[in-house]
Amino acid sequence: MNTTKYPATVRELAEMAEAMGMQPSELLEMLSPIPMPPTGYTLAPKSSHRWIGPEIINGRWILTPAWDATTASHSVDVWMADHQPPNYANLTPAEAIDLAAALLQATQTARAESPQA
Repeated sequence: MNTTKYPATVRELAEMAEAMGMQPSELLEMLSPIPMPPTGYTLAPKSSHRWIGPEIINGRWILTPAWDATTASHSVDVWMADHQPPNYANLTPAEAIDLAAALLQATQTARAESPQA
């Protein structure tokens, strides 16, 4: 399968079009439809393709819905606010239930924006 990366900026579009011997408008036609990030997501710091949704904080857990513009795929990042050993490996049954509820909430957010959900 051949894939072409979508240009992230107008400059990238112009450079890609020139390298391919095309006008920018021709390249846009070839690439369309351009994947659009989900509503409410913002470009992740230091990234040109990873978009993140609003963080869901549940106790010690932080869940972040994410979307990758290069693959148009959704995911959920999970980490602990106090992720120092040995805390990050231990969950009580009550904490596990709370985490499951927060994961469900984050997954529903990502699923709502995913056409293949």
